[in-house]
Amino acid sequence: MGLGQNFKRVDFYRRVPVDLTEPTAPGAIISIVCGLVMVLLLWGEIRSYLSPRPRSDMFVAPDEGQGSKLRVNFNMTFHKLPCFALSFDVLDVLGRHEMNVLQNTKKYRLSQSGENLGEFHGGNFAEQNKEGCNTVGFVHVAKVPGNFHVSAHGLQNEVAMYLGGNINVQHTIHHLAFGDNDVMGKLDHDLEGHVHPLNREAHKDDGAFHYEYFLDIVPTVYKQKWGKSELRGYQFTANMHKTESPPGHMAAAFFRYQLSPITVRYSAESTSFLHFLTYVCAIIGGVFTVSGILSRMIHTTAVQFQRRILGKDQ
Repeated sequence: MGLGQNFKRVDFYRRVPVDLTEPTAPGAIISIVCGLVMVLLLWGEIRSYLSPRPRSDMFVAPDEGQGSKLRVNFNMTFHKLPCFALSFDVLDVLGRHEMNVLQNTKKYRLSQSGENLGEFHGGNFAEQNKEGCNTVGFVHVAKVPGNFHVSAHGLQNEVAMYLGGNINVQHTIHHLAFGDNDVMGKLDHDLEGHVHPLNREAHKDDGAFHYEYFLDIVPTVYKQKWGKSELRGYQFTANMHKTESPPGHMAAAFFRYQLSPITVRYSAESTSFLHFLTYVCAIIGGVFTVSGILSRMIHTTAVQFQRRILGKDQ
């Protein structure tokens, strides 16, 4: 026996001549079902391989040093507070108390029906006392506990003269975010909208109410898919408390914030190619094995049934 014949003896998958095989209708049905199941499982595995799973972990980030700032982006509408009476103030535990912040902010006058009347540049306050105001912009705050609030505390003379001391701060928060706006937009998209929990928050209560929002800000790092650069931003959670403003106190909307010392890191964890290849082989082998067992069982059952029928006929 030659070397070639000895080598062929190692073959685990010896071929059976076609003449010795017999196609059957049940076998054809099982083959079709087997093919469909295999295609579905392979498609699901390919999608899973191409869609990395999100993974998160936490760590304590090093101190960025004294003087580091946090950008607050906002777009809010106060439906019954005219622009001349709206003051955006900032206060923190370091003693900073800045009233009526105007840098990097704009105010837009709104009619009683909500129509935009253009940017606020002063004018006749008596004619504006029934208007609302949309304030848009950003402000930098220290990375320490503090608050920013919208009120008329710094404009009491105008309020007393043109509004009679009646303040209503019913409002809609169109957008509130911390960090770079472009980065936060990408971060919000990748994290499925969990970055801006107060967007489209609206409170339209009649009367003088005091609103307090308590914000816990969490630094967030997100490593994009396929090895792209990291996005660094901030998520936050928010709770709101509302009370009637007591006599002698002006209504206001406070946003009290504090930063978490813990940074959350998100990354996209993808399956290695070797694991993907293993899963593909498991699917193909498993489907073929199960379909072969089913085919054999059906064939054996059919043969036994035919033998019994033939035995009874005889």
